[in-house]
Amino acid sequence: MIDKLIKFSKIMLVPLGVIFLIPIILSILNLFNIKTFSFSLLIIIIITSLISGYLVGRKTKEKGYINGILFGILLSIVMFIISLFFKNNYSLNTLLYFLIIIVSSTIGSIIGIQKNEKKAS
Repeated sequence: MIDKLIKFSKIMLVPLGVIFLIPIILSILNLFNIKTFSFSLLIIIIITSLISGYLVGRKTKEKGYINGILFGILLSIVMFIISLFFKNNYSLNTLLYFLIIIVSSTIGSIIGIQKNEKKAS
């Protein structure tokens, strides 16, 4: 169990780095009057969660969907704790946001474990 947490924490550096960097880039673009869409951050989070889930699936030997769900929940908890510092209001959209993170990391992990199995065959 501790080994899984260590693996997950190493992989979690990727999405957290992207999640912190992308809003800064989007803010800089907005300063120069370059329009960014409001859902662009959500798209980036989905892609990052898929990639991170894929990495989790590649690191594990079996049950990719369970590891993907665990990683998604862990990532959602970390994102929730970070968001406590920045905003006070939570709505159904926030819950949907965290569910999207969990689902996309699960899908990524399933893809990663399938690639792992094909490589072993």
